[in-house]
Amino acid sequence: MSSPSNFTDEHYTPTDITQGFPPRVTIVDSNFINGQRLRATRFVTWPVANATGMEQLNNNVYVVQQATADSFDLYDIYGLPVDGRSYTAFINTGLAQFTLTGPDLDIQNPAPDPS
Repeated sequence: MSSPSNFTDEHYTPTDITQGFPPRVTIVDSNFINGQRLRATRFVTWPVANATGMEQLNNNVYVVQQATADSFDLYDIYGLPVDGRSYTAFINTGLAQFTLTGPDLDIQNPAPDPS
């Protein structure tokens, strides 16, 4: 469900992310389509009990490519594959998430202008 600013409350928790070029994300029955944009959030290193790995993905927008019903590859907003080969290994703690974003999301600062 989108708001007027094209933010959405559709959050998806990955069950696996490879350290590939590009990283392959598994989210069962996500049914994303190529070209959709996702923001990665809640990828953390601390506290250790909640560490997710792949914190290099955090708070960035990615474009879905090579989508299947259960997985997709991460590309940047310029159409280039993300190089996740040196990223920390993904640990599924159920915290990390991808959020479906609207087409006019301001990439640098998605927060509404308070003025």
